[in-house]
Amino acid sequence: MQTTQTTDGNTALAKTALVAAEVLVPGASNIVAGNLGVGVATLVGTFAAVAVLAPTMPILGALAAIGLRVNSYKLATTGSSLMTDASAAFNAANERINKTPAAPPTASGKA
Repeated sequence: MQTTQTTDGNTALAKTALVAAEVLVPGASNIVAGNLGVGVATLVGTFAAVAVLAPTMPILGALAAIGLRVNSYKLATTGSSLMTDASAAFNAANERINKTPAAPPTASGKA
């Protein structure tokens, strides 16, 4: 299992440098953070998504490129991806839905 390292510098300058690197080269924030495999996968995935989507759906291609870059930056700075957070939120919502209380009995005693 691959481990993810967070950046040691949590200063505004370090985060700004990671954002600037991510804007210029997709996956650069992970490469700088030491997660070479994740950074290269983000780079390849972003170029593939843009190459496939941009000719027919340019807005969707741009959104995919932005989403992959945001995910890469979040993974480099916090150690968790957007999908991890989304699945945790989805599971919490399912638990709340499944634990709804039963309807209270009516005045006649029947539900």
